Amino acid sequence: MGRWIIVSNRLPFSYDAKQKILKPSSGGLVTAIRGIKSREKTLWVGAVPEEVPMTKVRSLKDPNGIKYDGPKISNEMYEKYYNGFSNDVLWPMLHYESNRIKYKAENYEAYKKVNQEFAKFLIDKIKDDDIVWIHDFHLFLLPKLLKQKKKNVKVGFFLHVPWPSSETYRQLTPRREILNALLHADLIGFHDYSYLRHFVNTVYHFLGINSTQMEIRSAFNKTELGVFPVSIDTDDFHKKSMSKKTVKEIEKYALDGEMKKILGVDRLDYTKGIDLKLEAFEQFLIDYPEFVGKVQFIQVAVPSRTDVPEYAELKRSIESKVGEINGKFGTLNYSPVKYIFNSVSTHELMALYRTSHVLFVASKRDGMNLVCLEYVAAQKGLDPGVVLLSEFAGAISTLSHAISINPFNINATSKRIYQAMTMTQNERLERYQIMYDYLKNYNASNWAESFIAALKMHQVEKKVEVKKIASVEDVKKITKKYKDRPTVLFLDYDGTLAPIVDDPESAIIDQKIYQIVKDLSLKPMTQVVIVSGRGEAFLKKQFKGINCYHAYEHGALFFDYQTKKLRNLISSNKDKWYFKAIDIIRDYTKRTPGSFFEKKNYAITWHHRNTTNDYGEFQARKLAQDLSATFSHLPVSVIVGKKVVEIKAIEANKGRFAEWFMERYGSHAEFSLAVGDDRTDEDLFEVVNKFGATVKVGEFDKTHAGYYVEEQSKVAPLLKSLF
Repeated sequence: MGRWIIVSNRLPFSYDAKQKILKPSSGGLVTAIRGIKSREKTLWVGAVPEEVPMTKVRSLKDPNGIKYDGPKISNEMYEKYYNGFSNDVLWPMLHYESNRIKYKAENYEAYKKVNQEFAKFLIDKIKDDDIVWIHDFHLFLLPKLLKQKKKNVKVGFFLHVPWPSSETYRQLTPRREILNALLHADLIGFHDYSYLRHFVNTVYHFLGINSTQMEIRSAFNKTELGVFPVSIDTDDFHKKSMSKKTVKEIEKYALDGEMKKILGVDRLDYTKGIDLKLEAFEQFLIDYPEFVGKVQFIQVAVPSRTDVPEYAELKRSIESKVGEINGKFGTLNYSPVKYIFNSVSTHELMALYRTSHVLFVASKRDGMNLVCLEYVAAQKGLDPGVVLLSEFAGAISTLSHAISINPFNINATSKRIYQAMTMTQNERLERYQIMYDYLKNYNASNWAESFIAALKMHQVEKKVEVKKIASVEDVKKITKKYKDRPTVLFLDYDGTLAPIVDDPESAIIDQKIYQIVKDLSLKPMTQVVIVSGRGEAFLKKQFKGINCYHAYEHGALFFDYQTKKLRNLISSNKDKWYFKAIDIIRDYTKRTPGSFFEKKNYAITWHHRNTTNDYGEFQARKLAQDLSATFSHLPVSVIVGKKVVEIKAIEANKGRFAEWFMERYGSHAEFSLAVGDDRTDEDLFEVVNKFGATVKVGEFDKTHAGYYVEEQSKVAPLLKSLF
């Protein structure tokens, strides 16, 4: 049984240099990992500062049996990697604060070096049956570095912050390098579906890889995608909030008084929107003067990066605004804003949660925000508070009954504060109960276990070696079984026998290819089968005078040249989907200049090769999604090919047709060869690989074919060498 290897930037400890001891730290990830109920051994790997003795790290006793280890990183290197690149480049970019990016090549070099040190450390430790779970943007490059040496190890990656839009991501200097490295992971997890969607779009825009929202297939991996919103230890927070220590804190600070309280708890960071909260609270007191003297806004700002000038400036700006509001609305016995620039103890925080009527979260961007989850878990059952939650925090997707706000809209937020302050007890209780029940049933350990379970289920694909055909000698190696043996040749049309052109009706095979196919059809014991998405009239015209079989519309219809009969291989009823699909495709055609569609017997093909590239590709993906969603319950398949989207009867499949043909016409064959160029030919390759050879036409990417030629012009020499 393999181990679970958790990899994070830091180990969950801080080092007290005076006492020379490691002190446990808390956090969502720590809670989640320690709460997992599993028999698997767990190793937690994180950077070890140069002053910390490795013996202390490795000898740590953990009640859950977790072992700790990691690479030694010099303080100078760590500073450049962590503050210089992770915090000064990746953090602002991922949170849509591009104007704050401070890129230096030397810091990125340090970032690469630290990722390499992690990889070097792990490669010496991990075995093929281990599962590696990498956490957060500090280690973006690690999946590739591991997979290059340990191809069979399952590697997962979880991003704890937002993934931005592709337009924001494009401002990152090493943008392609980071994306390529991430796509070596077998599973990438996000808190929120919008982050996943942005990631898929980013991969398409910068790497040109079309994908679904479920997985991305690159030349080196199949990367599954998932949404795994993090949670908290709900029972633990609730118990702490109801404990005697918390009650003492409430009494000590007289928190349970007449004054209604709005609470904010944030790390002092420009992404948290503390400035926006102060503006909105000020506007609330202006709009609703009856609350002056009756409500207080308590803002806990936990110190962060106090030595960085822009954070020091943020602190000054916030404190200035606090003074302005208190000067404007305060009296001798009333301060509208109580500002705490310090950490608070666990039970002080629980006391604040228990006695605040509203929790105010105004993040400009936030991966999740666990404070709002903690607040819900800490509430009194009969008289709960209300959550005001920014729509830019990941938690908005899980706390369904929080009051959603756009923190940039100050006037609207003022109205939402009023709504929260005046909400009836029954409504507050109803909203709270739904959110609390969710947190009871989905806690931090459930989050971690769900990610690990998904990663366990991932099937690591063995990399298939695809050999390039560069010479006649290469062909002879493939077809040595072909000479004087009963043989079946399956040949695609567009992109294989004829080039891809803007107007499908102009895709005419030249005389040279025509003659080669004819000569092959005249060879003794050789059967030539044209397998295409094309219809009957077009292919009959192209191959007039050649004795070869035709499979139209990917195998929906079969023409036997010997009997001159056309056979229908489709049994399902197309009327249930065909005409509705035409309506949808016609609508997309109207909205996409340059696009057009073809109606066939059992398929409809939408072409966008003459459209503006980016828009055409966008519309193609959207059309494919709409068709798939609309007809998911019917026997159809939706294929995204080269500049086309096609919906067809599910039986119209080149692989299915090949199996049918070999059973009835090719049972005597001792060898088969299939040549094709697009997604529909992959089904054909999978079948023909069982008893022959397969050749992909075009630039090599993920394929089931055993060989490839780089371009359509190389097909003629390939076929000619067969006789």
